[in-house]
Amino acid sequence: MRGAGALDPDGPLGQAQWAKTRYGIATQTLPNGYCGLPVQKTCPHANACLTCPVFLTGPEFLPELREQRIRTLTLIDNAKSCGHTRVAEMNQQVTDNLDRMISELEDGQNEHEETADAG
Repeated sequence: MRGAGALDPDGPLGQAQWAKTRYGIATQTLPNGYCGLPVQKTCPHANACLTCPVFLTGPEFLPELREQRIRTLTLIDNAKSCGHTRVAEMNQQVTDNLDRMISELEDGQNEHEETADAG
């Protein structure tokens, strides 16, 4: 039996509380979620794929890359508004890498479309 005021963890309010708690400690966006490593810690894996020289992506991943960029910018804004400079700095690198990848993929798509139109 639950005490007065206790939330049902499976109910909508319980789920909302869980999401608020989890997103409140998020320090980095990932393509399929968030990293909850405390900001005081340094992770050797922090979005490592985005800076790895053998990471491969392609135009088929543009929707995911764009979505990750939007979530990362939101996380940066939230971190700045809360005074969490380190989180904002870590995620600015992620945004810079995403911007570069998206730009290169879009440029490649445009060149492909121009070549196809000319042929």
